[in-house]
Amino acid sequence: MPDRPLLILPSPGDPLPPPPRTGRGGSPHRLSVERQKERLSPQFKRLQKAFDDRRVRLQAEASGLVPEEVVVLETAGTVDDFIRAVERVPGLEWLTEIESEGIPPDDDFFATVERPKKDVRGCLFMIFSNQQALTQMMSLWKNWESGKTLPHGLGRWKYLFHQLHKIRRWGVKDRLLKTGVLDDWRKRVEAGQEIVPCEIEMWFSQNVNRRRKSRDRVAHLVENMGGQIDDEASIPEIRYHAFLADLPVAQVRPVWEAGEHDIDLIQCQHIQFFRASGQMFTSLTDDFYDQDQSVLSDGRPTGRPVIALFDALPLQAHRRLQGRLVVDDPDGFEFDAPAVQRQHGTAMASLIVHGDLAVDEPPLQRPLYVRPIFRPHEWVNTEVLPDGMLVVDLIHRAVRRMFEEDGNEGPIAPDVAIINLSIGIQDRPFDHAMSPLARLLDWLSWRYKVLFVVSAGNYRYVDLSTIDQEPQTLLRDIQEDVIRAVAADARNRRILSPAEALNALTVASTHEDASVELPPPGWIDPYHSDLPSPFNGQGMGYRRGIKPDVLAVGGRAVVSQSLTEEETREIYSGPRPPGLRVASPGANPGDRGAVRYSRGTSNATALVSRACGMLYDVLDELRMEPRGESIEGIPRAIWLKALVTHGAEWGAAGRLLARILKNDDNSQQFKEYVTRLLGYGAVDIDRVRECTARRVTALGGGKLAQDESHILRFPLPPSLAGKRGSRRLAITLAWFSPVNQQHQGRRRAALAFKPPKGPLHVDRQEAYAHATRRGTLQHEVFEGKRAATFVGGEELEIRVSCRADAGALEDEVPYALAVTLEVAREIGVDIYDEIRAALHAVHVRPDVTA
Repeated sequence: MPDRPLLILPSPGDPLPPPPRTGRGGSPHRLSVERQKERLSPQFKRLQKAFDDRRVRLQAEASGLVPEEVVVLETAGTVDDFIRAVERVPGLEWLTEIESEGIPPDDDFFATVERPKKDVRGCLFMIFSNQQALTQMMSLWKNWESGKTLPHGLGRWKYLFHQLHKIRRWGVKDRLLKTGVLDDWRKRVEAGQEIVPCEIEMWFSQNVNRRRKSRDRVAHLVENMGGQIDDEASIPEIRYHAFLADLPVAQVRPVWEAGEHDIDLIQCQHIQFFRASGQMFTSLTDDFYDQDQSVLSDGRPTGRPVIALFDALPLQAHRRLQGRLVVDDPDGFEFDAPAVQRQHGTAMASLIVHGDLAVDEPPLQRPLYVRPIFRPHEWVNTEVLPDGMLVVDLIHRAVRRMFEEDGNEGPIAPDVAIINLSIGIQDRPFDHAMSPLARLLDWLSWRYKVLFVVSAGNYRYVDLSTIDQEPQTLLRDIQEDVIRAVAADARNRRILSPAEALNALTVASTHEDASVELPPPGWIDPYHSDLPSPFNGQGMGYRRGIKPDVLAVGGRAVVSQSLTEEETREIYSGPRPPGLRVASPGANPGDRGAVRYSRGTSNATALVSRACGMLYDVLDELRMEPRGESIEGIPRAIWLKALVTHGAEWGAAGRLLARILKNDDNSQQFKEYVTRLLGYGAVDIDRVRECTARRVTALGGGKLAQDESHILRFPLPPSLAGKRGSRRLAITLAWFSPVNQQHQGRRRAALAFKPPKGPLHVDRQEAYAHATRRGTLQHEVFEGKRAATFVGGEELEIRVSCRADAGALEDEVPYALAVTLEVAREIGVDIYDEIRAALHAVHVRPDVTA
């Protein structure tokens, strides 16, 4: 136990009703629009009436819908252009009222080079439960497209249609384009495969008989092509129904070579998407190996695992991992995994257990549970999801096995609170629609109260064509060029599935490590500061929530010294330094001490999982403190989600990005956009493992139902009153939300804390405030220097409220809150003992004020 442990706030008491709503009501603009509606023609009113009562909605994704009700709107420019145009047309603004919060603004906010028009088109989906409205919409578009005059009173629709390239029903292009399947088929054919796999994702039906008929129809079409169904999964809780099929190359080659779509399977209305099968990791590019010469302690881990690693199979006999892993391999992946090819799983296990081997930290004291989900590929030097398995089904089965009984076998790893997923599906960048795997993680998080720590995804290049630049020379500041290029290329650098999951903690990488070696010949370090790595997938997340959530050390990403013909710089992905030093298979099967260097968001994710393991021990120790029993009332995973985020901050990286990217034109929206790069900032668990004389962290938590709230009280130290000097207040709220897969909002439970009004005189800093309330993690930082004026015994009151966000909320929602007050050394006060004494003097008391 540290000398100054974390403190625990008093119980918030019984839940309170929500505070009364305040405000002026409708805005003057809204009233003006309502008056304009009164003057609209009878024809327009009849059409609008058909759209009323939530019988139509506009949204940015089509998952979970019924195909007969979907109309695809292809925008002529960006989705943001379309939304702005519609909002300006009196009588049409209702199109955006329901779901526009979930439709992101332009991605190319920092771009300085105009992009071709074809690159900025987007899609929206208009969903009708009223067939009359659907028919009228399609009729209007056909009239417009054919050059006919719109009916009297409906002329305003031309402003909407001007922003559209096409209005159509869901069709073949939606099933095939932007899913990666055509590129995957091409690559497999080039490698000599005669049978190509694909994932067939169905439109989901709640009716079991309809699902069976859909299955029989698709299976019949696949068999008629000479193919076969390898796997099928149906998970009603996430509205998922999919097959894994093998198809003859001769039958599908015309689809990408000649654009022929007159194939019964491709035309099948039961199918929503064809997707590529398998998940690939980057292979090593040369044969560099080093040897681990360190002296290891004799101690072995004890107890049961609290962290799980879902990845490729590690080299269990490696001297750094031997005796520290609990490998559970019910699918028999080990038989197809030669020791010399076990790269990625070995590296991730090494980072979770030991951290960066160059730093020489003590290992975790508990064993690491490992479930293999990838194996070496048979003809490409990579580790992949086997072609015969659906990744959604595999992870679903793996998690259920950990927490549920199966026949005579009990749960395999019931104490696990963290599941590490250092993966990113390259052909599934997040583009408004939540992927099936992300939907699965959200549901599993709530069901089993387990935190998935997920990587944001890696990109292997920097595209300098997005910025205005002079010819490249070594004398120019490459750091500024790379920063601008990465920020401007957000459209092509989105986070990768399943990083968009609402309940997950998504991790990106910082450009730092402990290695001191120079880059390999031909490569240069682009940064001279600890910045977000150029590897990173970027946010925002679902419905413009903050993603990635946090950044962690991931290794320095060096780039090619010269440009390619496409004006890009490649990012080095080989085993040489710089980077994080990790355990590795050697050049021969008997090598048990090899190490190499690695970098990327996978590394950062593993280090965050390791941090959660260390914070788990902190929570164990806190159980012995006064009110420590309250720790056990909240699932450990939620505490860990709050604590690992609580130490995050933008720091110097935020200031540097502002200096380079901020200007008069973007200053109003700058904070929202830079949050895409920084999330809540880089984690620093040393700030939350223990307190100091000038930094005090206290924890509180509880359970809330819909429309309830708690007030948690943090005592202010009397010696701080009247003192000028820097002070910092950080508040972090974390929870898991149940999910509603039939509602675009998905998040049933929206919790939020209200920043305390009080005498500290601190102002909000860092992350974009509105975005902090769109996920399941709210982390805010407040700073100030003015003298604080209060009397002894005064407290900060932090109200945590819960409301329904996507349909009815029937469950109580557990939450964890962390609060830290930190003062500068020059203030000259020891605040820890004063706050600790105040908390010890407080007895549990019910709240009676609203």
